[in-house]
Amino acid sequence: MYLKNPDYFLTIVKEGSISRAAEKLYLSQPYLSQYLAKLERALGVTLLERGRGPLKLTEAGELFQAYLDSQSYLDRQLESDLRQLQDKKQQTLHIGVATWRGSVLLPDVLPEFSRQWPDVQVVLHESPAPQLEELIAQQITDLCIMHIPADTSEVTYELIMQERVFLVGSRAHPLMAAWAGEGRGPFDLRALEGETVILLPPDWRVARLVQNQFDVYGVKPGRTIRTTNNTTAVNLVAEGMGFAFLPESGLKRSGCLNQLTVCPVGDPPLSCPLAAVYKKNGFLTPAARAFLDLTKQVYAAVSP
Repeated sequence: MYLKNPDYFLTIVKEGSISRAAEKLYLSQPYLSQYLAKLERALGVTLLERGRGPLKLTEAGELFQAYLDSQSYLDRQLESDLRQLQDKKQQTLHIGVATWRGSVLLPDVLPEFSRQWPDVQVVLHESPAPQLEELIAQQITDLCIMHIPADTSEVTYELIMQERVFLVGSRAHPLMAAWAGEGRGPFDLRALEGETVILLPPDWRVARLVQNQFDVYGVKPGRTIRTTNNTTAVNLVAEGMGFAFLPESGLKRSGCLNQLTVCPVGDPPLSCPLAAVYKKNGFLTPAARAFLDLTKQVYAAVSP
């Protein structure tokens, strides 16, 4: 849609008043009122509720404002990309990923990406999940590979996969031998009553899912050890320290997998949505899109 002077509408919304917006824009109030009336007639909807108080967006108005915000961002992104091509500057791609996930994902993605995009400089931001959300909010990263955050009001995301979450325990533990002898169905979490479990911080998505499962089954583990790194959790499990919960993408590169028993949990299986997350109304550059597509290919081949 081609729209003249979109800043007129956005200024009216920001000021909550046609008269104040007219002053900001150095226009007459009648002219700005006519502009708004013509715009609404052209769209066939009412964009603003006119009452005694400040002007308020209708549902259609909120949708139209989101469109204008998105269009403005795309315009700026296009100008930036064209300027970058004209100046022949090296492109930079900022990828956010949790420290553990970076260690199991990046070795499968970055070599092929670098082969396909040799002129792109990749900057990695490896941080815990809550910090990744801050990087997205500040638009420091082009995208983050992470579990979908609880609050998605300010982000856009593309689902990569529903990543299953498995219980892992030492093969030497009697509970693992008992589970194997029962036919290897979903592990009964009630068996973990009083056992030591190694979990991620309580506000992390996977930790909340696991705690919900404990609540559903009425399970109260004995001792809880908290860590921000799944590698630490798995290594402790291999040494007989207890049990942990590991997303399936981490199985392939677990260095002590031969010491572990891996059990599915729940019916349907416990899982957590993994996605590429970026700023709301954001724009993925061709390089970012290529990185995401390669990531999807890698995860499509993941098997328990």
